[in-house]
Amino acid sequence: MMKYNSNGFLSRGLYVLALLFCSFILTADEVPDPETFFGHKPGADKKLIRWDQIVSYFEILDNNNSRIEVRELGKTTLGNPFILAIISSPENLSNLDKYRDISKKLAEGRISQSESEKLAEEGKTIALITCSMHATECGPTQMSPLLAYDLITGESEEIRSILNNVILLLVPCWNPDGNIMVTDWYRENVDTEFERSPMPWLYHYYAGHDNNRDAFMHNLIETGYVNNILYHDWFPQIFMDMHQMGRSDARLFLSPLYEPRHESLHPLLTREIELTGAYMRTLLEENEKSGVIHYAKWNHWRMSAIHTAALWHNVSTILFEAASADLASPVYQEESELTPKSHGGLGKQDNEQTINYPNPWKGGWWRLGDIVEYSCLSCMGFLESAALHRERYLMNMYRMASSNIESGLNEPPYAFIIPADQKDPNRVAKMINILIANGVEVHMSENGFTTRDVEYGPGTYIVLTSQAYRPFVLDILGPQYYPDRRLWPGGPPEHTFDITGWTLPYLMGVEVVKAERSFNAEMIPVSMAEAHAGKVTGKGPKYIFDHYILDSYKAVNNLLKEGFKIGWATEDISLGGKIFPEGSVIVSGKKAGNIIRELAKEHNLQVYAGNPRTETVTIKPLRMGLYKPFTANMDEGWTRWIFDNWEFPYSSLYNVDIQKGSLNKNYDVIVIANIQPESIINGHPEGIIPGKYAGGIGEKGIEALKEFVGEGGTLITLNKSCNFALDHFRLPVIDVADDYEPSEFFCPSAILRVDIDLEHPIAYGMNNQADIMSYGSPLFRLMDENEIKNNDVLSLENITVIAGYTSENPFRSGRLIGETILRKKPVLIEARYGKGKIILFAFRPQNRAQTEGTFMLFFNSLYYTK
Repeated sequence: MMKYNSNGFLSRGLYVLALLFCSFILTADEVPDPETFFGHKPGADKKLIRWDQIVSYFEILDNNNSRIEVRELGKTTLGNPFILAIISSPENLSNLDKYRDISKKLAEGRISQSESEKLAEEGKTIALITCSMHATECGPTQMSPLLAYDLITGESEEIRSILNNVILLLVPCWNPDGNIMVTDWYRENVDTEFERSPMPWLYHYYAGHDNNRDAFMHNLIETGYVNNILYHDWFPQIFMDMHQMGRSDARLFLSPLYEPRHESLHPLLTREIELTGAYMRTLLEENEKSGVIHYAKWNHWRMSAIHTAALWHNVSTILFEAASADLASPVYQEESELTPKSHGGLGKQDNEQTINYPNPWKGGWWRLGDIVEYSCLSCMGFLESAALHRERYLMNMYRMASSNIESGLNEPPYAFIIPADQKDPNRVAKMINILIANGVEVHMSENGFTTRDVEYGPGTYIVLTSQAYRPFVLDILGPQYYPDRRLWPGGPPEHTFDITGWTLPYLMGVEVVKAERSFNAEMIPVSMAEAHAGKVTGKGPKYIFDHYILDSYKAVNNLLKEGFKIGWATEDISLGGKIFPEGSVIVSGKKAGNIIRELAKEHNLQVYAGNPRTETVTIKPLRMGLYKPFTANMDEGWTRWIFDNWEFPYSSLYNVDIQKGSLNKNYDVIVIANIQPESIINGHPEGIIPGKYAGGIGEKGIEALKEFVGEGGTLITLNKSCNFALDHFRLPVIDVADDYEPSEFFCPSAILRVDIDLEHPIAYGMNNQADIMSYGSPLFRLMDENEIKNNDVLSLENITVIAGYTSENPFRSGRLIGETILRKKPVLIEARYGKGKIILFAFRPQNRAQTEGTFMLFFNSLYYTK
């Protein structure tokens, strides 16, 4: 039975709930309907149900009905309960372990055909529905109590079939923290001039909308809960992820998705999605729900979203996207206001009848209640299909898994080999654990082995492609080559959606070797990877460790906090028979030994004690500010996540803090994440949001930042915010990304190779080449002497290029047209301005906390102040 303890955000409204509880005298199998419990229908105009109320309702269902079991999977980022409701017949609920085991065996695909047929006949469809990952897309979460109530009290033939044949795993809210924030914001502003105003902070504490870009990386707590359901605990055959979209045309999108489709995905997936989606759309049409579209808007080509990542795991997945109201406030739209095809979009058309949009919406009022109705009907169609096609779903999961295993035995690549003894073994172990978290089977060699004349030692990680999740293995460890799709033959490139290249070894800076030939090695399975235990060896008053261990920054930040002296060596050092490269970390201070030993053990650091004599770049305790706009910027949120996890001290800087000036009194370094320059300066316009959240830093803020840098501060700009520095600091650098036609140069997102100047302190710990994430990024060009003279900017003597695109083709993964345009152009620049400096990253060094291979450049820049 679920236990619920309110805390933090859940304190509000308990008195009202207590009154509601008192009004019900419940016996077994008696539960209040949602309208009675909440005091209004879910989806009522101007009413949002808060997470604490929803949890309390599900607790009542759990306590008083035999068709539902509610479990708390853990706490969210902000400490609220994350719950899973399991709904089925009482008999099925009493045999959950049996059906989970059947699902697991079929998903793994390592049983005989005859056994799989027997299990498919005996098993139940396990169907997962997740609601409202994006908190402003509130309809599905508001619907969830109604769906649960209908299923546990209904007696229709359809519901009986669902309960007997299906085990529903219902996540009523993927993002409880966001539901609380959005509900409180809406309630505060409803019936005021700001009823429809945007919330000025992220609706996930760190990620905002990007919580659906964390599927393979597992940085967020909530991602882990759902991925455990998918790939470790339940192995559902079908999955529906429920969202909302804009309201420019259709009222509802249901999969299948648009082109392009990854060739590694099993064709049965496409057919099953067509089968399930068609059943759902038919039920909606039977109930006179117009405006339903498929094969449009979103494509298959991304692994960052939870619903697409599941495809690479043989899970037949439906993306549900309903048109949005203004939260719970109705909107009215004339048919003439709906966006025509000419405005772009994948598979998009005018509001006319087409094969994938047979019943266009004709305009009118659109309410949260409409979203709830479309959601309920879609869920019932999804579950009816799950019941009707039970054996097919179960058997097809086995067919896909066993087919993938067979392909891995007979088709290259046969494996991916990952040496454990790389420069940063911690990062290697982390990447292996990410694979394991995604359900990948990983092995380790017990002895050395040889393949293609290359010897690998004991302890080498091996990921065989002969496994159920072979498609995921191929496309997470190998590169992506987005097809050259054009709007018409010879025309401009088709719009892409989100990241087009996500090769994990490139993102993390880990060496992986593709085995195109089969080989023999004695292997054992790995359930969790661990780097070699850290330790301190040698004797002496100082301690030295390698800069290229990314987790060393956690140790450095702790040591600085405790007052120890730290420097980066400016030359190679020989100590105890080991060569420490330039940039190695040197620690000194009385009683440093004890804390060094603790940190070495905690972060798996190999530390050497001695008395190295060398010049160092002194590292001082950080006095850092991170600009936090009221436009709810996701890159700022991810940067906070990184700072918190690597224990960097920082303060959030708001518009008023910058406008006050005198920033040097409190800060040595200020970071501006990936934010458009006009948003930095202007923010939200007056009148659409409460006054204290309106505007940006304005002219006062610009002058304050110029004063800050001029008086010795360091300003770090990431990606689009670099253009803010170019616009206001008279730098001899131009962004030429928009100077080309898309048919000449098109780089919506790609992983690209750069050369790095290892003598610069910002490059300490790096290799001479690295892979960077270019995603909506500037393209720098240095001005020539005539341009400098004509534009009255600083001379090139103030510019140091730290990294630039390679002279050969820099493309590694994703989508790129015009690679020759990139060659040798700078991507990381130090610009001296007055007594200070500006560090410009013309890429995303910390994108979504996934690009660990370039974290070090970013981290070094934080400490590279004076």
